[in-house]
Amino acid sequence: MQAPVVLFHSGPLQPLWQQPGLTQVGPAIQAALQHGELSVARILGAVGRIDPGRPGVLLHYSDPFLLRANPLRGLRQWQGPRLLACGDLHHGNSPIETLAAYLEAEPHDAVLLTFNPALVAQVSQRLRVPVRALPPSFFRYPAAVPAAQPRPVLLHVGSLGPHHPRRRELVAGLQARGRLPFRHASTSSPEEAAALYAQHALVLNVPLNHDLNHRFFEVMAAGVPQVVFGDHGLVGEHRALAERPDVFWASSLEELEELVLRLFAEPERLRGIPVAPPPYWELKDLLKAAFAP
Repeated sequence: MQAPVVLFHSGPLQPLWQQPGLTQVGPAIQAALQHGELSVARILGAVGRIDPGRPGVLLHYSDPFLLRANPLRGLRQWQGPRLLACGDLHHGNSPIETLAAYLEAEPHDAVLLTFNPALVAQVSQRLRVPVRALPPSFFRYPAAVPAAQPRPVLLHVGSLGPHHPRRRELVAGLQARGRLPFRHASTSSPEEAAALYAQHALVLNVPLNHDLNHRFFEVMAAGVPQVVFGDHGLVGEHRALAERPDVFWASSLEELEELVLRLFAEPERLRGIPVAPPPYWELKDLLKAAFAP
C-alpha cells in the first residue's frame, strides 16, 4: 500500500490537485496562522488522522518569498520523508540563497523545482540533497473545449505590473506596432483563463527569469497552441516539452510577429494542430523520481 502523502501549501483547497492518497492540510490550518508561526506540530494537530509515528511523505510546497516571510518550522519532527517543492525562483533578491539557507535550518530529503528545470544544475551546486525538476509535478489544470471557430487573435493573459517589465515592454511593443491581431487580458482564476484561451486560436506565453510557469501547462490543458517568448533552454532536460507540435518559440519581437503572421495565414492548419494534455505525473511516480539518489 502506498504511504500517505501530506501536501502542505499556504492556500485554499485545490480540488484539481487531489489524487488518491493525498491529503491537503494547508487550508485546514489557515486560522491557526493568526496565532503563531507555521510548524509541523500544527500540521499534525490540524489533521487528526495522521499517525505521528508513521506520517507518510510530507510534500511541502513553497517559494522563496514565503520561505522568508512565513517559513514552515519544525521539520525534524516529521518522521517520514520530506520533499520541498519550490516554485517561483525568480521572486525577490537571491532566491537560491534563500532556499539554501532555509534548508540548512529545516532539512528536507529532496527538492523539487516545480517550474525551473533550467536551474537544476545551479541549485544542485548549492544544496546537499537531490534536486529534480519534473514539471508540472503535482499540479493539474482546468480542461476546456476549444471553439470550433476560434478568434484569429494572439491572446496574452498575465500581469503587466512593476515586477514584470519585460512582459510589459513586449505587450506595449505589439500594441504600438499593430502588425498582429493581438489582445491582452487578465483573469482571476485558472478556470476563467482556460475559458478565455479556448476562444482564441493562439496564445502568447511570456515566462520570467528562467521560470517555465503555470501558463505553459494551462494553455495545453485548454487545448490551444501557444508561442513561448523565450529560449528552448527553459525546459532544461525535458526536451520533449520544447518539441511539442503545439508549442512555438520566438526570442525577438520581429521573430514573434513573423511567426504569428505565418500561422494565421493558414487558419485551417493552425486549428488542426494536435494539443495533448500536459504530461501529468501520478503521485507515486513523481515521488519515486523526486527522491531518487
